[in-house]
Amino acid sequence: MKDDRISRTFAASTVFHQSEQGEWRFDPLVHSSSAKLHPDLCILLSTSGTTGSPKLVRLSRSNIESNASAITRYLSITQDDRAITSLPPFYSFGMSVLNSHLYAGATLLLTDESVASDKFWHFFEKECATTFSAVPFIFDVLERIGFRTRSYPSLRYISQAGGRLQEERVVEYAKWGSSVGKQFFVMYGQTEAGPRMAYVPPDHLLDNPECIGTPIPGGAFQLLDECGAPILQPDQPGELVYSGPNVMMGYAESEVDLSSGTLLTELRTGDLACRKSNSLYYIVGRKSRFSKILGLRISLDEIESWLHRRNLSGIVSGDDRIVVVAVTQTNVRDSLKQAIIERFGLPASAVHVLEINTIPTLSSGKYDYKAVLRIAHEATNHELQNCPETLIESYREALGMADIRSTDSFLELGGDSVSFVEISLILEDYLGYLPENWETMSIESLQSMAQITQHDRNLTSTPIQAASSQTKLRQFWPAVILGLGLLIMGEAVLQLRTYLKTGSSPLTRRVTEKTPMIKNTNLGIKTYRPNHVFTNFEGSKFEINSLGFRSSEIGREVMPEELRIIVAGASTVAGFSTKENVNTFLSLLEKQLRQNIPGRPVNIVNAGIEDYTLENIEELIDRMLIGLQPTVIIIYPGNNDIVGFSCGESAQQKKDAQQKKDDQKGVPVATIPNWVLTNEIISKNTKTLREPPVLVDAINLNPNDIFPSDYIPTMDRIATKLADAGIELVLVTFVNPYKNTDPAQRARLAEHNFVNNYCFGVDGSLDATNLLNDAIRSFSRNRMVSLIDLDSAMSAGSEYFTDTSHFTSKGQNFAADFIYRTITNDNSLSRRLGLSPVSN
Repeated sequence: MKDDRISRTFAASTVFHQSEQGEWRFDPLVHSSSAKLHPDLCILLSTSGTTGSPKLVRLSRSNIESNASAITRYLSITQDDRAITSLPPFYSFGMSVLNSHLYAGATLLLTDESVASDKFWHFFEKECATTFSAVPFIFDVLERIGFRTRSYPSLRYISQAGGRLQEERVVEYAKWGSSVGKQFFVMYGQTEAGPRMAYVPPDHLLDNPECIGTPIPGGAFQLLDECGAPILQPDQPGELVYSGPNVMMGYAESEVDLSSGTLLTELRTGDLACRKSNSLYYIVGRKSRFSKILGLRISLDEIESWLHRRNLSGIVSGDDRIVVVAVTQTNVRDSLKQAIIERFGLPASAVHVLEINTIPTLSSGKYDYKAVLRIAHEATNHELQNCPETLIESYREALGMADIRSTDSFLELGGDSVSFVEISLILEDYLGYLPENWETMSIESLQSMAQITQHDRNLTSTPIQAASSQTKLRQFWPAVILGLGLLIMGEAVLQLRTYLKTGSSPLTRRVTEKTPMIKNTNLGIKTYRPNHVFTNFEGSKFEINSLGFRSSEIGREVMPEELRIIVAGASTVAGFSTKENVNTFLSLLEKQLRQNIPGRPVNIVNAGIEDYTLENIEELIDRMLIGLQPTVIIIYPGNNDIVGFSCGESAQQKKDAQQKKDDQKGVPVATIPNWVLTNEIISKNTKTLREPPVLVDAINLNPNDIFPSDYIPTMDRIATKLADAGIELVLVTFVNPYKNTDPAQRARLAEHNFVNNYCFGVDGSLDATNLLNDAIRSFSRNRMVSLIDLDSAMSAGSEYFTDTSHFTSKGQNFAADFIYRTITNDNSLSRRLGLSPVSN
């Protein structure tokens, strides 16, 4: 688990998580609790949303059932309803949607697609969803995608909770609902009430858009003044107190609290409210220091404590729009903002860091939190009037990322629903309209479109500055010329550029992210983009650490007793077809090693970078890996050396083969895109893409004729450098999935690897792998380097391989287990690593 504070605080005995095979299951935890749970206890939920505070809400079965029953009654949910999962189930609002519909015997439509995605709405329509639930920011997304202009015949109502929705938006959706025969419910609740406490009847909404409504069936409100006396007059503010069968059992701050019974009969909400003469309630403020952003309560005090633990002097204020951190230190704004975004999971637009000389105070000497909030809002308004001059700066600010380049697209940068709204608004100002499929287009493509639009408007300022009333006149004749050139080239060229950059275009409606490889400025070589999360066209989610590896974060300094092993290679090591980081064979190997030496820190660093050759691995070892001070470096070289060499040297042969016949059979090229270009294929076949679009046969080169002459010398240099650094070298043979397979299996695997099949054919590919492995085995014997002969042990075929290089889940498990057993049963290596031998 990335954040185990809750499991440690409550000494949890079991964790429910996704296994290496992608299945959800229960696993035991060490140091578990022996404390008994109260028989009424049903669920524990975090009370402060994304901050991950160990203070939990204890809800009983009665709490959950009574709240589900009440919701079912006022929303009139029946077994004919079909609710789509637009909210996460671990969020109390999302949980209540599940509970209420299950209580009524209704249907749940399960999806993890974002509401900003077309796939979500296609699924919504196909499955005839009748109910849709949303927090305030989702309504911004709905507006960006033109929700109210579409027709959803099956939809019966929309429900909103999770924070105050702007009154204007409430009115818009209430009117829309009335005009199209849909109901719109505004609701109010807190996790401590399981969570629903109030709702506004749809027929009262237009006249009361500011209200949270009336208590749910079985519940009651009262308002208390500062002395605790009831307030009976209308429109007089007081603390809102709720009572009902859904009031929580109490809080849990340690494992001892888990055995306690119900301690509360009423809930002090911390909100200040008034009651109108029509008996509807409305919120006027908040008594406690919480912000409610994206529907989750954020503890400002917790962020402030975190700030002080970092030895920073300052305070934290906020409202339901932003969290404001005011500090007296200088030159910390950007780094502190990024740290808060990562630590508390907040969107970049919701975090504002102020560097001020003195923290403002009240006459009483207490900190003036309202003044800090006011300063932040004034600063925000100033920033809006002084827009960034370039689109790339706007992307950086909206996404809270410094490392954004002109070739990036919104999808490649991992944008979410919140930033989707922000960027779409920016683009409307920037272009005057929102391009279709803009999220798949590179920033430079959007900038080119802006230059065309700018000429059409006869503007002379930069596009973003044009949105401000204070602009400076500039001439853009070069931009006009470029714009006219692009217009002449036409929309088809723009679509082709988008397709080649992202693997998708509006022609195919296929959204596929390219692998974000960059020139790592710290290393001077190509790695994955540091501190980035992306999904490749295989659907594999890559979480990249600060070093540019698909690996967990690791310190430069080795911890006492730490076993640190680095595995270097290419896409097979990176786990190109593996859905999650934890599913790679290196993560599985790390888990086995930790079980072998409990109590010792174990870190397996995945230094696999797709397209890497042995020469690239040598550069990486020189510039980073030796400095990480591992005990062992394992190299799984792969076959990029021989494949890249052959494809690069055989361009003329390819051209000759293309001209030889007009009706060749082979892999289709991207005339009208209907297949996906991966980074691997693009980089290895650039010349092919630039030549006329034809179909080609495999060249069937002889691997012996083009084996790279510097392969063994490079391996020898690596071994010498590592020996001088006191680091053990271990080599792994490359597994060829063609061996001992029938023709049908070979054909299926070959379909997924154009490069190998194109350069060598199936038989030639097998010969190439044998050639590489013979060289590795020979070098291992001659230099007395430890060898893990995976090729000799691992079975071939589609059961273990997705294509001719990458493992299936079963293949990942086999590789991890075989490497583990080889290491632990190698007497010399296991002694150096401090491992206990295992039986075969």
